[in-house]
Amino acid sequence: MARESQTGSSTAEVAVLLPAVAILLAVVAGAGVVGGQQVRIQQAASAAARELARGTSAAEAIGTAHRLAGEQISISATASGGYGHVRVVSAVDLPLLGPIELHAEANARMEQQP
Repeated sequence: MARESQTGSSTAEVAVLLPAVAILLAVVAGAGVVGGQQVRIQQAASAAARELARGTSAAEAIGTAHRLAGEQISISATASGGYGHVRVVSAVDLPLLGPIELHAEANARMEQQP
């Protein structure tokens, strides 16, 4: 009775599974990048809204947001109706999925000036 050889079968299994493992790792790393950037732009929007609420200028609030989230973000800061409103937009370019646009908004009630 002849017995079939199993030599090289584990190499073939690894060769078949390796692309799937690489894609899975890329997706997990991409999710981490997107999550980290979302946290950064939300913190930047909140800090800029607090700056507006304290009565600082929109330019200073935008500078605060840029310091926290980087220069690649797009920011709009307005103060109206007793509230400071800040909207931050950022794009993250992922290798397998392409660019993803992230948004963050924050509002803060204007402080009463004595």
